[in-house]
Amino acid sequence: MTKFTKTRRDPGRTYTDEEKLQRSRRVLARIQELVECGIEAEPEFVEVAKEADPDVTPAKLRELIKRFRDAVYERQQRDRQSR
Repeated sequence: MTKFTKTRRDPGRTYTDEEKLQRSRRVLARIQELVECGIEAEPEFVEVAKEADPDVTPAKLRELIKRFRDAVYERQQRDRQSR
């Protein structure tokens, strides 16, 4: 390899994908919105997620369900503290 084809990467630097980060933020915002609307049942959430993206993979669906459960838990904790 010549000196022009070598790449130097800083091992401490992290490379982020802005589009992926924004997409993740939009998904989290949508999940929070659904929880605030009153959807707390997982089967209802799965139906909404499949309607929004019919080609969702099982792995992606699992990740969305985990995030949904976290959002529901946070809301329940807020409700308990406000009592």
